[in-house]
Parts: sequence; structure tokens; C-alpha cells
Amino acid sequence: MYTWFNYHKRAIFEFGERNRAAPIRIIFFRDGLSEGEYALTGQEEIEDITGAIDDIWRDKGIKCAKPELTFIVVGKRHYVRFFPRNRNDGDKSGNCPAGFVADQGVGNPAVRDFYLQSHGGLLGTSRPSHYITPRDDVYKHNTDDLQELAFTLCHSYARATRSVSIPAPVYCDLYLFIYSACIVCARGAFHVNPAMGFDAATISSHDDAFDLERRRKNFKDKHANLAKKMHFM
Repeated sequence: MYTWFNYHKRAIFEFGERNRAAPIRIIFFRDGLSEGEYALTGQEEIEDITGAIDDIWRDKGIKCAKPELTFIVVGKRHYVRFFPRNRNDGDKSGNCPAGFVADQGVGNPAVRDFYLQSHGGLLGTSRPSHYITPRDDVYKHNTDDLQELAFTLCHSYARATRSVSIPAPVYCDLYLFIYSACIVCARGAFHVNPAMGFDAATISSHDDAFDLERRRKNFKDKHANLAKKMHFM
């Protein structure tokens, strides 16, 4: 069974293969945890990552120091909203401008957290993202640098020309990975010769069974240089 532990181990291993060096720092963004899951699920996943690091360092006989780890939970399902005190300080939709941060007076006293409104509002009230850091070896509680990193990553989502509401790595979570899979499927027509008659009308009117092998033979895969890149974006 492919577990989160295996996923982390593979990601770290492939990073080393690609860069010919072990990672020095790992910054992990996690989406989808409720407040009640910070302590249990968050800690379990942190242990998965550190366990994967330990395995690779032991199996490969790596002598250098193990990477520092910062684990960040990004939440969107909350009821906190911010508004500019002076309307002239807001953006054209009346919301706080992109890059607004609140890290004092409104957070959870049990955890180290902050709110970042990283996107400009187009319509209605913008909702900030809630960032919780149950473990931070990299920044060592230097919240300003962590906030700057999170905001910068909100500008690197491949399909957007504006900053988005959560950092780009969070879009790799399951539900948005499925969305990306839909994009890949939509591009399927570019990999098949249209003369082979694989359109929906041909399939529905044909009496023969679905010929998977024929489809495989006529499928033209992407170029090898794009094998580990998001070519579909």
C-alpha cells in the first residue's frame, strides 16, 4: 500500500537524484486539517517525514546533517474576516489589499499562527488563509520570514496571473490534484491520432468491445524532457 510515509520518502529521494545533493531544508505546506487535528494528525505526518529522512540517511549512508523541517498547516475553513478601517486603504472591491497579515490579537493562543490575505478581492468579501506552524526548525519562529515565503508562493501558481489565496504547494493536495488530472484528460486528444476514430460518436456506435491495447499502441506520450514537469499547465 502506498502510504504518506512512502510518498515523503520518494519525494526526498527524487530531490536528491535530481539535484545530486541531499536537501538542507524541507518546508511542508499541508491543507485540510481542522483545529482538532493539529496535535494528532499533524504530529503523525511530521513523524512520517522525519521517519522518511531517517530511512534514506541510513539506507544511503549519508553523512551530512539531516534537513531542517518546517511544517505549516494552511486552513481556509474558518469565519475570520478583515476589513480596512479606512475605505481608502482597501482595494477596489473594498477588501484589505493583497499581502495583509494579522499575527497579533486574533490568533489561537494554543498554537503559533497568523492570518494572511494574499489575494486581491474581485467580488464580495475576501477570506484570509490561516497558517499554523506546529514545527519550525527552518525559521525558528521568525514569523516575518515565514510570512514573506508564504506570500511569495501565492504568486507562483502556474495557471493564475494574479496572487492566489493559498501558496502554490497547497494546490498539490488531493482535491486540486484531481482538478489537475481533469486538465490532463482534456489534453488527451493531443496524444492520439484523430484518424484512428477514438471520438465519442465512434465509440458509442461501435459494437466491438473496448480495445485498450489498440489505444495504447496509438497513444503518443509526451517528450522525455517533460516527464517530471507539469506540461499540462
